[in-house]
Amino acid sequence: MLTNAFANIAKQNRGSYQGDLAYIGFGDMPLFRDVDIEPLEILLERCRVVSFVAGDLLLDPSKGNEFFYLILDGSVSIYLDNPLDKPKDAAIAMLSIGECVGEMSMFDGKNPSAFVKANGSVRVLAMDNGTLWEMINLSHGLARNLLYFLSKKVRLGNGAVTNSMQLQEKHKKAANCDSLTGLHNRRWLDDLLLRLRGKALGDLSPLCLMMLDIDHFKKFNDSYGHQTGDEVLKKVASVMQHCLRPNDMVCRYGGEEFIVILPSSSMAAAKRVAERLRQGIEAESMTYNNLPLSPVTISIGLAQCDEGQQIDELIADADAALYQAKAQGRNQYCCAS
Repeated sequence: MLTNAFANIAKQNRGSYQGDLAYIGFGDMPLFRDVDIEPLEILLERCRVVSFVAGDLLLDPSKGNEFFYLILDGSVSIYLDNPLDKPKDAAIAMLSIGECVGEMSMFDGKNPSAFVKANGSVRVLAMDNGTLWEMINLSHGLARNLLYFLSKKVRLGNGAVTNSMQLQEKHKKAANCDSLTGLHNRRWLDDLLLRLRGKALGDLSPLCLMMLDIDHFKKFNDSYGHQTGDEVLKKVASVMQHCLRPNDMVCRYGGEEFIVILPSSSMAAAKRVAERLRQGIEAESMTYNNLPLSPVTISIGLAQCDEGQQIDELIADADAALYQAKAQGRNQYCCAS
């Protein structure tokens, strides 16, 4: 007689059963390797063979699980997301003959942690929680083999978590990077400002902030097209990365504007960095269709944080200094008063 729970599983998964277990070569299964089968025979008779067809879910995290499955024929795949909802999602692992699924939910009493889907016709030996524990208590060899299975699952889970974290970090870096120049983008700066907002900058002193703008950038787009304008932006970004110090942080603020954060920098040091940037960009030769372009220059506004100052105020000071540099003829830097 099948238990009611097992019958429910059968109904959900369209599984079919057969009670004859004599044909199964248990000695060839890793779970029963070096295990005396004879004392376990009466317990094995409680188990049933369940058949699944391609696409059936053996385990579903949204549902409880009452059975431990030993794969007899075919293979199954393990997914973190429901493969029926996201059929293009890649499986994190595939298990075949002799391997097992469902043991972790047997031990902790919780829902499965992953989806397990039949890749084709699959037959499994299914045993309920009570039978599994009786086998463990009766056979140290089986307990040892099951522990081996569990260690593999833990490693698999750790690997999936690591891969997921690496993928998240990759996406995070992409989201915070300007695709044209390769610099940090406005989103990165906004995140930084959010962390600093409401905090005085005195603890970070000496700290200077630089806002710079490419002079007459619109003429490059109007005269030569936006593709040339993009090349100018990339060239300026490259020169900036070459001229700045390792600890300096630069981002594309928007359009042709950039912000540079200069930690551990006095105003005297920031002026030297600004002049190095200005000269480096002015000296960079740029061409369009192998014809030289007019020199590219930048205007820079510098501001040094004062005790008790907020980051928004520091940016405003640098922006005001930038407009002063433009008003005075461009291709120069000015310091906030």
